[in-house]
Amino acid sequence: MIEFKNVSKTYDDGFKALKNINLRIEEGELVALIGPSGCGKTTTMRMINRLIDPSEGEILVNGENIKKKNPVQLRRDSGYVIQQIGLLPHMTIEDNITIVPKLKKWDKERYSKRVDELLNLVGLDPKTFRKRYPSELSGGQQQRIGVIRGLAADPPIILMDEPFSALDPISREQLQDELVKLQDEINKTIVFVTHDMDEAIKIANRIVIMRDGEIVQVDTPDRILRHPKNDFVRDFIGAERLNKNAGQPVARNLMTKDVAMVRGNRGLAEAFNYMKKSHVDQLFVRNKEGQLEGLITLEQVDKHFEDDTKMVLDVMTTDIKEIVSPDVTLAEVAAKFNGEDVYTLPVVDRGELIGVITRTSMIRGIAEWEHQGAGGDA
Repeated sequence: MIEFKNVSKTYDDGFKALKNINLRIEEGELVALIGPSGCGKTTTMRMINRLIDPSEGEILVNGENIKKKNPVQLRRDSGYVIQQIGLLPHMTIEDNITIVPKLKKWDKERYSKRVDELLNLVGLDPKTFRKRYPSELSGGQQQRIGVIRGLAADPPIILMDEPFSALDPISREQLQDELVKLQDEINKTIVFVTHDMDEAIKIANRIVIMRDGEIVQVDTPDRILRHPKNDFVRDFIGAERLNKNAGQPVARNLMTKDVAMVRGNRGLAEAFNYMKKSHVDQLFVRNKEGQLEGLITLEQVDKHFEDDTKMVLDVMTTDIKEIVSPDVTLAEVAAKFNGEDVYTLPVVDRGELIGVITRTSMIRGIAEWEHQGAGGDA
């Protein structure tokens, strides 16, 4: 747990970068700091590992004032991921990842095993990548290494300073998706600085909106979208497009029609083969009229695979709790993604499955809506 108590920062020239900041970040929470340039978001984050010290107030980590901690040790105990990545070009990927574990005197077997774990975590084959050099990797691959290097010594706190902003849109979206999945597995306390509201909405448990060195609003993405505190927040997040009365994107604008589906009368081997081919771990089941009947997961297929008498309809789940209609608003869609284990929302029109919404398709749908002038040119 991280707590800011009446924290201010005034530089020698009299500039007040932060003004009486009070903020509590719970253990295992991913909090995004966002606001215009110069609002104090990066200063706030860099105080957590004492790259910057406050002029007034105190910062506590698990109840202990970090002013009493050795700053070097504090930084070794915190992960730090930056936009510039900062991989050392003359060192292999393995050596880059293990810099902090070696400084912390880990034995070779332990840090070598950690390299394999982390590379596998972000979908990079250890045999292929651990002995490569940064110049042999794409920008997106390098940034993945930057992220897992921050995780290498298993720190309880990870600080991320606009880590994806220099990437192309596709790589950035992929890494955002990976970070969301990664956080579900590692459950670290992450402080993420960004200037992109869509990014904050997509990845954060809570968003801290800052302006002129002060915190304007702290809340979940859904509550900020529904209840912006003032005109500044409303303008900053573009809340007019989220207002029910102002015309906002709805589920049909946010979905993709590319849905991995199977018929209930197909065998489990067929379902498994289709999952493998489509790179998914679940299939929606619909009948010949297109009506949604259920959902079958890879886990269900594995459990019953040896029984060649079973068909999809015998093992599928028919009680799909999270379903949306085509006209459900963005705010309502976003709220559903705040629930546990919700990664895909089927869009059903009078019983017919017409598409699915993922976090990625939601962000893409918002961007396309904005490009069309919030529906004015549609």
